[in-house]
Amino acid sequence: MGPKGLEIIGNDAYLNGYKLESLVKQYTTPLYVMDEKSIRSAIEDYQTYFKGNYFKSSIIYASKAFLVPKLVEIINEYHLYMDAVSIGDLYVALQSNFPPQDLVFHGNNKSFEELNFAIDNKIGLIVVDNYHELQQLIAICEAKKTTQNILFRLNPGINAHTHKYIQTAKYTSKFGESMYDEKIIDKIMNTIKASTCMHLKGFHAHIGSQIHEFGAFRAEINKMVKFQEKISTKYQYDLPILNLGGGFGIQYEHHEKNMSIKDMMMHISQRLDEVLKENNKIKEIMIEPGRSIVGPAGITLYTCSQIKKTYGGTNYLFVDGGMTDNIRPALYNATYECDIVNKMQEKKDILVDVVGKCCESGDIIRKNVYVPHIDNGDIMMVYATGAYNYSMSSNYNNLLKPAVILVGEEITVMSKKEQLSDLLRLFK
Repeated sequence: MGPKGLEIIGNDAYLNGYKLESLVKQYTTPLYVMDEKSIRSAIEDYQTYFKGNYFKSSIIYASKAFLVPKLVEIINEYHLYMDAVSIGDLYVALQSNFPPQDLVFHGNNKSFEELNFAIDNKIGLIVVDNYHELQQLIAICEAKKTTQNILFRLNPGINAHTHKYIQTAKYTSKFGESMYDEKIIDKIMNTIKASTCMHLKGFHAHIGSQIHEFGAFRAEINKMVKFQEKISTKYQYDLPILNLGGGFGIQYEHHEKNMSIKDMMMHISQRLDEVLKENNKIKEIMIEPGRSIVGPAGITLYTCSQIKKTYGGTNYLFVDGGMTDNIRPALYNATYECDIVNKMQEKKDILVDVVGKCCESGDIIRKNVYVPHIDNGDIMMVYATGAYNYSMSSNYNNLLKPAVILVGEEITVMSKKEQLSDLLRLFK
């Protein structure tokens, strides 16, 4: 359940030889902790098991899950591609010396400023979301007398069994154009063929996030390969790349069923080989893992205050963080497992809701979890917080964003803890 470097010695939790309770004394809480061993192992699993006999495999790290310069350095070390969904993402990646030709720019409503920034910085691939954006991009490229490689995002109408907020391929989704809308597809293809500055390399689809079963990806492969072959033939246009997106789930709860990276990638690779064996048009398959690379690697450490017993019968365990550093329980009803790092072997017999310090009743880290006797100053560890925790953090209630540290053989500060003065820096 925990990161690969986690070890229990006696009553205490350690990460790659570092006692977690000691890390708190040095870096304070709340504290995001990333396990370098887990990150590297996940990347290596993708590189090992996403391979086929009839296609080139390309892995794009979905940076919205977690993006800081040190992680960019690791992604670049493994020669992965990386995506971006805003001018800010692009800026951080480029300033971290990530090759612009290896960046893939996403987004359903890219601004004129963002598209110009992408063109000026020679971003390798732009994933065009809709016809309006295509027209805007053509106009920019024509004005700058340049060309651009693109993918076009399609909605394949696959209902992945996940939370409704992270289903992205239903017929009503805000992302992409429907592959069933023949008029808009015809309009797109004819516009691209008439343009001298757009090089359409293929299509992109993403069916949702936190998907645990192969069935939805099998349906996506079947639909997208067939569609891309059909369009390539109909419009006599070479389409060598198919991007299947990401959405590979991780285990947040002990009882949650989850396919390993190895098993999921072997299933996907096998199915791709089956459908591409007789096809010589699609040469390259892209996938976009994010959460599954960094999610299990992360833990968040909090200092416990007290258990407050209410008149209504609920026990609240107060911690010094909350929805500012982990919005997902409030946003998605996400559930996380937790332990007390200095009481790992003690009996858990007190039922509590773990709650934060924000002025919101929905500021909950975990409902209905058993914990041992809590003393003021005990340290709680919440598992699998490496994805969409730091990246969605906020200063609500003017709380400070925590530090992020990377724990490997040595400790690296990936992001410093905010100071009170940081709350005023934009107002000066």
